[in-house]
Amino acid sequence: HFFQTRGHETFAAWTKRSGRYRDLIAKILRDEELPSDLVYLAMIESGFNPRAYSRARAAGLWQFIRHTGRLEGLRIDHWVDERHDPVKSTLAAARHLKGLYAKLGDWRLAAAAYNSGLGRVSRAMEKAGSRDFWKLELPRETRNYVPLFMAATIISKDPDQFGFDPIEIDAPQQFDRVKLTDYVSLKAAAKSMRMSLAALRELNPELIHNITPPGRRYTLHVPLGKGSDFQRRYDQLPAQGKPEIISYEVERGDNIS
Repeated sequence: HFFQTRGHETFAAWTKRSGRYRDLIAKILRDEELPSDLVYLAMIESGFNPRAYSRARAAGLWQFIRHTGRLEGLRIDHWVDERHDPVKSTLAAARHLKGLYAKLGDWRLAAAAYNSGLGRVSRAMEKAGSRDFWKLELPRETRNYVPLFMAATIISKDPDQFGFDPIEIDAPQQFDRVKLTDYVSLKAAAKSMRMSLAALRELNPELIHNITPPGRRYTLHVPLGKGSDFQRRYDQLPAQGKPEIISYEVERGDNIS
Protein backbone atom coordinates (compact mmCIF):
# COMPACT_ATOMS: atom_id res chain seq x y z
CA HIS A 1 0.00 0.00 0.00
CA PHE A 2 2.80 2.44 0.90
CA PHE A 3 4.73 1.87 -2.34
CA GLN A 4 1.54 2.21 -4.39
CA THR A 5 0.58 5.51 -2.70
CA ARG A 6 2.91 7.91 -0.85
CA GLY A 7 6.01 5.91 -1.74
CA HIS A 8 5.16 5.46 -5.43
CA GLU A 9 7.58 8.07 -6.85
CA THR A 10 10.30 7.05 -4.42
CA PHE A 11 10.01 3.40 -5.43
CA ALA A 12 10.15 4.34 -9.13
CA ALA A 13 13.31 6.40 -8.53
CA TRP A 14 14.93 3.55 -6.59
CA THR A 15 14.03 1.09 -9.34
CA LYS A 16 15.53 3.36 -12.01
CA ARG A 17 18.79 3.69 -10.03
CA SER A 18 18.92 -0.04 -9.28
CA GLY A 19 20.23 -0.75 -12.77
CA ARG A 20 23.61 0.74 -11.86
CA TYR A 21 24.36 -1.78 -9.13
CA ARG A 22 21.85 -4.67 -9.24
CA ASP A 23 23.95 -6.98 -11.43
CA LEU A 24 27.07 -6.29 -9.37
CA ILE A 25 25.27 -7.05 -6.10
CA ALA A 26 23.53 -10.13 -7.51
CA LYS A 27 26.84 -11.62 -8.65
CA ILE A 28 28.42 -11.18 -5.22
CA LEU A 29 25.37 -12.74 -3.55
CA ARG A 30 25.60 -15.73 -5.92
CA ASP A 31 29.32 -16.10 -5.29
CA GLU A 32 28.67 -16.06 -1.54
CA GLU A 33 25.79 -18.56 -1.93
CA LEU A 34 23.22 -16.15 -0.52
CA PRO A 35 19.62 -15.63 -1.73
CA SER A 36 19.46 -13.29 -4.73
CA ASP A 37 16.45 -11.48 -3.20
CA LEU A 38 18.80 -9.88 -0.65
CA VAL A 39 19.67 -7.37 -3.38
CA TYR A 40 16.48 -5.56 -2.34
CA LEU A 41 17.81 -4.95 1.17
CA ALA A 42 20.11 -2.40 -0.49
CA MET A 43 17.00 -0.80 -2.00
CA ILE A 44 15.42 -0.34 1.44
CA GLU A 45 18.69 0.67 3.09
CA SER A 46 19.83 3.34 0.63
CA GLY A 47 17.68 3.38 -2.49
CA PHE A 48 20.79 2.04 -4.29
CA ASN A 49 22.69 5.24 -3.49
CA PRO A 50 26.34 4.58 -2.54
CA ARG A 51 26.66 8.12 -1.18
CA ALA A 52 23.67 7.80 1.17
CA TYR A 53 24.38 9.00 4.72
CA SER A 54 21.85 8.73 7.54
CA ARG A 55 21.23 10.73 10.71
CA ALA A 56 22.60 7.73 12.60
CA ARG A 57 25.87 8.17 10.61
CA ALA A 58 25.34 5.00 8.61
CA ALA A 59 26.77 5.22 5.11
CA GLY A 60 26.73 3.67 1.65
CA LEU A 61 24.57 1.20 -0.25
CA TRP A 62 24.29 -1.02 2.82
CA GLN A 63 24.22 1.72 5.49
CA PHE A 64 27.01 0.46 7.72
CA ILE A 65 27.88 2.39 10.85
CA ARG A 66 31.64 2.80 11.35
CA HIS A 67 31.95 0.09 14.02
CA THR A 68 30.13 -2.61 12.06
CA GLY A 69 31.85 -1.64 8.82
CA ARG A 70 35.29 -2.02 10.37
CA LEU A 71 34.29 -5.33 11.97
CA GLU A 72 33.41 -6.59 8.48
CA GLY A 73 36.76 -5.49 7.05
CA LEU A 74 35.98 -2.07 5.59
CA ARG A 75 38.69 0.60 5.73
CA ILE A 76 37.60 3.98 7.09
CA ASP A 77 40.30 6.61 7.54
CA HIS A 78 41.32 10.14 6.53
CA TRP A 79 41.51 9.21 2.84
CA VAL A 80 38.85 6.58 2.16
CA ASP A 81 35.53 5.38 3.49
CA GLU A 82 34.97 1.96 1.94
CA ARG A 83 31.35 1.93 3.13
CA HIS A 84 30.68 4.00 0.00
CA ASP A 85 32.39 1.55 -2.37
CA PRO A 86 29.69 -0.63 -4.02
CA VAL A 87 31.89 -3.72 -4.38
CA LYS A 88 33.66 -3.64 -1.01
CA SER A 89 30.52 -2.72 0.94
CA THR A 90 28.48 -5.47 -0.75
CA LEU A 91 31.14 -8.04 0.13
CA ALA A 92 31.02 -6.79 3.73
CA ALA A 93 27.20 -6.92 3.76
CA ALA A 94 27.30 -10.49 2.43
CA ARG A 95 29.64 -11.51 5.26
CA HIS A 96 27.46 -9.77 7.82
CA LEU A 97 24.20 -11.28 6.54
CA LYS A 98 25.75 -14.72 6.33
CA GLY A 99 26.77 -14.43 9.98
CA LEU A 100 23.33 -13.26 11.09
CA TYR A 101 21.60 -16.10 9.25
CA ALA A 102 23.99 -18.65 10.75
CA LYS A 103 22.95 -17.50 14.22
CA LEU A 104 19.20 -17.01 13.58
CA GLY A 105 18.34 -19.53 10.84
CA ASP A 106 15.57 -17.38 9.34
CA TRP A 107 15.91 -14.61 6.74
CA ARG A 108 13.15 -12.47 8.28
CA LEU A 109 15.01 -12.53 11.59
CA ALA A 110 18.35 -11.95 9.85
CA ALA A 111 16.92 -8.90 8.05
CA ALA A 112 15.50 -7.60 11.34
CA ALA A 113 18.90 -8.07 13.00
CA TYR A 114 20.59 -6.27 10.11
CA ASN A 115 18.37 -3.29 10.89
CA SER A 116 18.32 -3.24 14.68
CA GLY A 117 21.13 -5.54 15.80
CA LEU A 118 21.50 -9.20 16.70
CA GLY A 119 21.25 -8.55 20.45
CA ARG A 120 17.93 -6.75 20.20
CA VAL A 121 16.36 -9.45 18.05
CA SER A 122 17.70 -12.22 20.30
CA ARG A 123 16.26 -10.53 23.39
CA ALA A 124 12.89 -10.07 21.65
CA MET A 125 12.85 -13.76 20.71
CA GLU A 126 13.63 -14.77 24.28
CA LYS A 127 10.94 -12.48 25.70
CA ALA A 128 8.30 -13.70 23.24
CA GLY A 129 9.35 -17.33 23.51
CA SER A 130 9.06 -17.47 19.73
CA ARG A 131 11.15 -17.38 16.57
CA ASP A 132 8.24 -15.92 14.58
CA PHE A 133 9.20 -12.41 13.43
CA TRP A 134 5.57 -11.28 13.48
CA LYS A 135 5.25 -12.06 17.18
CA LEU A 136 8.34 -10.16 18.34
CA GLU A 137 8.32 -6.82 20.17
CA LEU A 138 10.78 -4.79 18.10
CA PRO A 139 11.24 -1.07 17.40
CA ARG A 140 8.70 0.38 14.98
CA GLU A 141 11.39 0.96 12.34
CA THR A 142 12.31 -2.73 12.38
CA ARG A 143 8.68 -3.86 12.37
CA ASN A 144 8.27 -1.84 9.17
CA TYR A 145 11.69 -2.69 7.73
CA VAL A 146 11.10 -6.38 7.08
CA PRO A 147 7.67 -5.90 5.38
CA LEU A 148 9.18 -3.07 3.28
CA PHE A 149 11.93 -5.40 2.16
CA MET A 150 9.45 -8.15 1.33
CA ALA A 151 7.17 -5.73 -0.55
CA ALA A 152 10.09 -4.24 -2.52
CA THR A 153 11.15 -7.75 -3.55
CA ILE A 154 7.67 -8.75 -4.70
CA ILE A 155 6.89 -5.50 -6.56
CA SER A 156 10.31 -5.41 -8.27
CA LYS A 157 9.62 -8.76 -9.91
CA ASP A 158 6.41 -7.50 -11.57
CA PRO A 159 6.02 -3.69 -11.24
CA ASP A 160 3.24 -3.60 -13.85
CA GLN A 161 1.00 -5.78 -11.68
CA PHE A 162 1.23 -3.17 -8.90
CA GLY A 163 0.38 -0.16 -11.04
CA PHE A 164 3.81 1.07 -12.05
CA ASP A 165 4.37 2.41 -15.55
CA PRO A 166 7.37 0.96 -17.42
CA ILE A 167 10.53 2.30 -15.76
CA GLU A 168 13.69 2.98 -17.76
CA ILE A 169 16.46 1.35 -15.74
CA ASP A 170 19.86 3.07 -15.52
CA ALA A 171 22.69 1.30 -17.33
CA PRO A 172 25.06 -0.79 -15.18
CA GLN A 173 28.05 1.14 -13.90
CA GLN A 174 31.15 -0.13 -15.75
CA PHE A 175 34.78 0.85 -15.36
CA ASP A 176 38.40 -0.12 -15.82
CA ARG A 177 40.66 -0.61 -12.80
CA VAL A 178 44.02 1.19 -12.79
CA LYS A 179 46.57 0.07 -10.20
CA LEU A 180 48.49 3.08 -8.91
CA THR A 181 51.85 3.02 -7.15
CA ASP A 182 51.69 6.74 -6.27
CA TYR A 183 48.90 9.18 -5.49
CA VAL A 184 47.11 11.09 -8.23
CA SER A 185 44.96 14.21 -8.21
CA LEU A 186 41.40 13.49 -9.31
CA LYS A 187 41.14 16.93 -10.91
CA ALA A 188 44.25 16.29 -12.98
CA ALA A 189 43.17 12.71 -13.73
CA ALA A 190 39.76 13.87 -14.95
CA LYS A 191 41.43 16.51 -17.15
CA SER A 192 43.77 13.92 -18.66
CA MET A 193 40.76 11.78 -19.66
CA ARG A 194 38.67 14.75 -20.82
CA MET A 195 35.90 14.06 -18.33
CA SER A 196 34.35 15.95 -15.44
CA LEU A 197 35.64 15.67 -11.89
CA ALA A 198 32.09 14.80 -10.77
CA ALA A 199 31.94 11.83 -13.17
CA LEU A 200 35.28 10.49 -11.93
CA ARG A 201 34.24 10.90 -8.30
CA GLU A 202 31.04 8.98 -9.04
CA LEU A 203 33.20 6.03 -10.13
CA ASN A 204 35.22 6.30 -6.90
CA PRO A 205 32.72 7.18 -4.14
CA GLU A 206 34.96 5.83 -1.37
CA LEU A 207 37.49 8.67 -1.86
CA ILE A 208 36.99 11.41 0.71
CA HIS A 209 39.24 13.99 -0.97
CA ASN A 210 40.06 14.86 -4.57
CA ILE A 211 43.20 12.77 -4.35
CA THR A 212 44.00 9.07 -3.99
CA PRO A 213 45.65 7.96 -0.73
CA PRO A 214 49.34 8.94 -0.71
CA GLY A 215 51.97 6.51 0.46
CA ARG A 216 50.15 3.33 -0.51
CA ARG A 217 49.05 1.38 -3.55
CA TYR A 218 45.56 2.13 -4.74
CA THR A 219 43.18 0.94 -7.45
CA LEU A 220 41.42 3.79 -9.22
CA HIS A 221 38.25 3.26 -11.26
CA VAL A 222 38.25 5.06 -14.62
CA PRO A 223 35.72 4.99 -17.51
CA LEU A 224 35.53 1.73 -19.41
CA GLY A 225 38.11 1.66 -22.20
CA LYS A 226 40.34 4.38 -20.74
CA GLY A 227 42.35 2.31 -18.33
CA SER A 228 45.15 1.24 -20.68
CA ASP A 229 46.38 4.73 -21.55
CA PHE A 230 45.40 6.61 -18.38
CA GLN A 231 48.87 6.61 -16.80
CA ARG A 232 50.52 7.85 -20.01
CA ARG A 233 48.06 10.72 -20.35
CA TYR A 234 48.41 11.64 -16.68
CA ASP A 235 52.22 11.65 -16.83
CA GLN A 236 52.09 14.07 -19.76
CA LEU A 237 50.28 16.74 -17.73
CA PRO A 238 52.32 19.79 -16.60
CA ALA A 239 53.83 19.38 -13.14
CA GLN A 240 51.88 22.35 -11.77
CA GLY A 241 48.67 20.42 -12.43
CA LYS A 242 49.68 17.73 -9.96
CA PRO A 243 49.53 18.91 -6.33
CA GLU A 244 52.32 18.03 -3.94
CA ILE A 245 51.43 16.33 -0.67
CA ILE A 246 53.32 17.47 2.41
CA SER A 247 52.85 15.73 5.74
CA TYR A 248 53.33 17.90 8.82
CA GLU A 249 53.22 16.74 12.42
CA VAL A 250 51.83 19.36 14.77
CA GLU A 251 54.25 20.40 17.51
CA ARG A 252 53.64 21.91 20.91
CA GLY A 253 52.85 25.62 20.59
CA ASP A 254 51.66 25.43 16.95
CA ASN A 255 48.43 27.13 15.91
CA ILE A 256 46.50 27.19 12.62
CA SER A 257 48.32 30.26 11.23
